[in-house]
Amino acid sequence: MKKSFLYRLIMFAGRIICPRSRVVYETVPDECPGIFVCNHSAIRGPVMMTLYFDRPHKPWVITYALDKEKTPDFAFHDFFVGEGRRHKRFWRFISKIVGKVLPQVLNEAGAIPVYHDSRALRTVRESIDALNNGCDLVIFAESPVKYSEYVNELQTGFVDVGALYYKRTGKLLKYYPVYVEKKNRKISVGSPVVYDPSLGIADQRSAVAEYLKTGIDRLAREMKPHKPVPFLPQRWYDVYGRYEKDFDAYWRSFEGDGPISGGK
Repeated sequence: MKKSFLYRLIMFAGRIICPRSRVVYETVPDECPGIFVCNHSAIRGPVMMTLYFDRPHKPWVITYALDKEKTPDFAFHDFFVGEGRRHKRFWRFISKIVGKVLPQVLNEAGAIPVYHDSRALRTVRESIDALNNGCDLVIFAESPVKYSEYVNELQTGFVDVGALYYKRTGKLLKYYPVYVEKKNRKISVGSPVVYDPSLGIADQRSAVAEYLKTGIDRLAREMKPHKPVPFLPQRWYDVYGRYEKDFDAYWRSFEGDGPISGGK
């Protein structure tokens, strides 16, 4: 499908902000699709993976970044930490501009919407369809809880895709740790962990998340010295710190009359 002028313009700007990065594999993946779990590094992770990851893929993206009605509020709080800034009207204005551009760009990039309500199964089903069509999934699963200077603790819901994929196809899905770093212009992909059908779902989530989290941290430490860019800035913790250990509540707050949306 031919991409729109807006999409091509944003990709051009992205290449200026994040110059070409090389993808380095610890173990070269086979032709089977897999899940690539990457550090967020503010916007650098999504930008670099969209521009330079060299395998067909679809990213998981929170649904609020894809909904034209909700994206401005999401951008105000999540991108700009608006409640912690002066001149809120200015940041609301900038957020409205983001709200007009971002959903179209992400949809053209093939984003799979991530829901934090009863529609979560739709995310899993769309993910299975993408895998069956030969597309990898690229997922930024960090939570606000810090693990190291390079990566946060991971949310674990994405692991469930492996269970349904195994049930539908009989194939074992692979999960790869990925660390991106702008200064080194490098996307480091570690060796995968394989879905283990003998484990219960809780143990599976724990084992896969632990492997990926420590794998991302290791890849970062093996890279040339650099200053890590965290998933969330300290300003976020200063303003929304009450959500640090309950990230789902943060997402729910964008619904209805939640503590964030209700405070527009």
